[in-house]
This record gives sequence, structure tokens and C-alpha cells, in this order.
Amino acid sequence: MKYFSLFSVLVLTLTGCGDHDSDNPYSSLVPVLSGEVPSEVPLPPAEIEDDPVLSRPFFDTFSWQSFIALSWPADPANRGVPLEPDSPALFRASNTTGGDSAAIVWETYREGFELFPNDGSVPPEWNSTEPSQTPAGPNGGRVLAMVTKGGLLDEVNEAFGGPLIDQNRNYVRYEVRVNRIEYDQVRNNVWYDKDTVDAAIAQTVQEQIDAGISPQQGIEFDVNSLELKGAWRELTDDDDPDRYYSVEALIANEDGDYVTATMGLVGLHIMQKTEIFPQWIWSTFEHVDNVSGSHPSFNNGTDIPASIEVDGVPQGYDREPAVLGDTFPPSESADRDPVQVTRALPIPSTPDDPSGYSTQALNVRYQELLAGTVWENYELIATQWPLNPSESSPYDPGFVPDDDYAPVLAGDPFPQFVANVSMETYFQTDNSCMQCHYHAAAYGVDYSWILYDRVIAPEVSTKAAPTDLIALASQEHGFSAGEGLLGDAKPRSHPFQSLSASNLPKAGSAGEGPAGLAETAGGPGSDAQKASAPPAVPLTGILGSLALGGLLVGLGASRSRRARK
Repeated sequence: MKYFSLFSVLVLTLTGCGDHDSDNPYSSLVPVLSGEVPSEVPLPPAEIEDDPVLSRPFFDTFSWQSFIALSWPADPANRGVPLEPDSPALFRASNTTGGDSAAIVWETYREGFELFPNDGSVPPEWNSTEPSQTPAGPNGGRVLAMVTKGGLLDEVNEAFGGPLIDQNRNYVRYEVRVNRIEYDQVRNNVWYDKDTVDAAIAQTVQEQIDAGISPQQGIEFDVNSLELKGAWRELTDDDDPDRYYSVEALIANEDGDYVTATMGLVGLHIMQKTEIFPQWIWSTFEHVDNVSGSHPSFNNGTDIPASIEVDGVPQGYDREPAVLGDTFPPSESADRDPVQVTRALPIPSTPDDPSGYSTQALNVRYQELLAGTVWENYELIATQWPLNPSESSPYDPGFVPDDDYAPVLAGDPFPQFVANVSMETYFQTDNSCMQCHYHAAAYGVDYSWILYDRVIAPEVSTKAAPTDLIALASQEHGFSAGEGLLGDAKPRSHPFQSLSASNLPKAGSAGEGPAGLAETAGGPGSDAQKASAPPAVPLTGILGSLALGGLLVGLGASRSRRARK
């Protein structure tokens, strides 16, 4: 789709991206060390912009340049700000090995529990130096929350699934962080308060109804908002700490006490909202040793135990441990046996003409650029983006994932399926970042699970029947149950149409299917799939039911049941 066609005069936001060789549309894509987070995807040549496979290197370049900038040494006096962003020498000197690495930009972003304090208090100012209220109590250090005593949401279980256990029988820990643009928008608008969020959604939707806009959308974050989710595993004496970006952090042990451990980064999701792509751009990275190499984190180096299969397709894991509550089993118990993980979705090997620009090939080029730093041990798994960014993300608080989802609702994501084995271990073959996060957009909170999980979900009673939940959502957002909110599925005007070259965002402002199916005729990522978006689902009124914890009934529970058939 021609998301770039109105911007032939677009000033590219990535250093090294300029005119291209007529024989090589990717000649402008030169990997560089820069601490400036790109604000938009570089412009593909007109002859390939309508082909998502051929355009993929431009999105992958955006992902890699974002990864580098977010991994830049941070200014110790200013959260989220790179220190000397134009100095590759500083970057290299500060990122030699895991143990010697300086604090980096994204880990100075605010954590989810800082933006949404468990006691309902006002979040601290962005640059406040006061100790934060963490799951481990008032603390100025790093806390990777697992199972908490104070009622904060559990952060050891994966999205809609159970925990991941590495080869050392330890649980992977997770954290979610946001940049200043998103943090200040939530704090200034009091969106950390459920009643305020409900009122904002109701007002936003009503204004669109009054203006004749159909379908309606909920509240939206500002352009260049960023959310990141990191996955960490505990490093032991058997691990080479120099291969990991590592931190000392407090984690909960079997007794519920917080102890200090050395944690190595094994996965990173980056989602950024841009002017051209209001459904966000989704980049996911992993450590190269996650499922392969001489000492894999989540694989024992053999084919045993074998992966679970569904309809003959390996799912990429041998078992899914039970969801954890406030306690978890001791390390020697069978419940702590490692999960045998494999990659069910291959890292894209296209485009391949000319060679050197597929996701796999760009990984090699960027790893060569990063040689001598800890970041040479990380790789891009995939970039996902909407093929039709002009499509609305309809507001529908009764959305039921298995029944109601169609790709067009999320702007027709490409590739259709994306999975990071450290975060979507149990949903590798039939889900993706945008498909999952659309459920939050349907509720009215702009693809942000952190806003849904921290503000909306805790207030929904688990004892309410589905019809009660429908009524609750309808009443809280100012509509009667059964009232049509979506109307006809007509796309709004394209967001680019209100822009000109003079008001484009400036650089650095603030801060495929399973193996055998990928890009084959009619399969996920195929020409047939990308040529025409699926028809819009005729959704009207409040449909289905809500479920605590991010519509778990639709996506998580039913998906887990299918995997066990």
C-alpha cells in the first residue's frame, strides 16, 4: 500500500539513507552508529513501495537503528536521553562487555509500576530522583517483578500464557517501560486513574459519533510514543556474562523474598507510534543463544523432548507450565523442568535479490557494525507494520478475539505472524504483536496492554458474568448495552493527508508464517495474502464478553486448549 506516496519530498530520518542506486533500491540503507531514535521509516523507492516483502529492508533498518539508539549510553542527568549521540567511540567504549556496559537509554525509561503506582498515587515526575515504590518496596534500584505481595500485576507469566523456564530451571522475568512522551501523556491526563480513562474514552468516542466518523476509535497516544518489553534470565556460573547485556536486579525467590541476581537480556520488544503508522511499528529482538549455539538458554541442544504439534505443525515448545500465582515450586521439582523451545517461525530470508538485505542478512551486517560490543550477540527476529495504516482501529469493548478478529481491524499487519521465543513461546504459529495488541485498541486504549492491564483489568470483577461485564463496560464508557458503536466499517481519511513536508516529525524528537508456509502462495505473507486485505467484519454494538487480564478467554485460554488437542 502506498503509505509513502504523498511524501516524495520526505527528509529521511536515518543517517546514511539518501539517494539509491537505480540497480539497487537498498543502496541507501547503510548501518550507522547513532544515538538518535528514528522518528519514521526511511522512504522506499516508488517502484517497490507497494510490495511489503521488497519494502521490508526499510522497516528492518528502522528497527535496527532504533535498537542501537535505545541501547546508547544514557545521560546520567536526564532519563531517556542519549549521552553524546553522535559519538560512535563513546558507544563502543561503553558497551564492550555485559559487565562493563553503562546504563543505556531504554532502561532509564520509567517502568510500568512507576507510571501506575499500586496505591493509586500520582506517578513521580519523569526526572524525579526520589526512590520509586516498587514491588520490593521503596527502592532506587532495578526490580524485575515476578510474583508480588502488594497486589501489583504478576510479571513472570508471558502474555496470555504460563512462565518460561530456562535450561538452568530458572524463570524468565519481564519488565515494561515507556518513554517520556507516553509517560507524560498518561501522567498529565491522569490516565493512571480508571475513572479518568473511562471518561476520556467515552468523550473521544462520542465526539467521533457527533462528527459522523465511523467506525470510532478510543484514546490515542502521541506520535513517537514508545513502549518496550524486556525479557531477562538469571545468569549462572555456567554462562558467559560477556555475551549478555546484564544488570544486577532484585528478583523474587521461592519464599517470596527479593534477592539480588545477575540478569542477562534475552529478548526485547520495541513498539513505536509514528505519524505514518498510527497502529505502531513493532520490532522484536532476541539474544542469538536463545535456541541455538553452544550454550542455548531455552534448548538442550537435542530434538528431545519434541515440540507439541497442532495439525502436524510444530508449535515450538514441548510443554507449557502452569500459570504462577503468589508462590512457585522449588527448583528441584518436576514443575520446574526446563521448557524445550524451538523457533517455529523462521527469521525472514527475503528479499534476496539483490542479496544482503533480508532480515537474516541485515542481522549479519549490523552484527559486524557492532563487533566488539555486547550488542553483536543480539538479532532482529522480525519487524511488523500495517499495510493499510489509514484503516481505523475500531473501538469495541466487547471484542472476542477468536470470533471477531480480522487483520483489517489492525491495519492488515505484515508479516501476519510474528513471535519472539522468549515472550510468545506458546503462541508462535498463529498470533502476532499487532493482532494481540489490537485487543487493547478495541477497548479504547491504543494498542497499549500496559494501560489496559494496569488500569482497566484490575478493576474488572472476575465474578461478573459476561453479560454483566458487557453492561459494566457500556455504562462506564457512556453507552447503553447493545448501542452500535462501530457502525459501517469505513476507513477514516489517511493520516498523511493532513501533513506536509514542513510539519513532518524531525529526527530524534523526544527521545511471516510457520516454516513451510512463509510467503508461499496463499499462505501467511504470500502475494495473495498481501494483495487484498480481508474484508472488514460487520461488527455492530457491544459483542461478546470481556475477560480479566486482557481478554484472556478469547486469546489465551482457547489457544491453550487448541495446543493440547
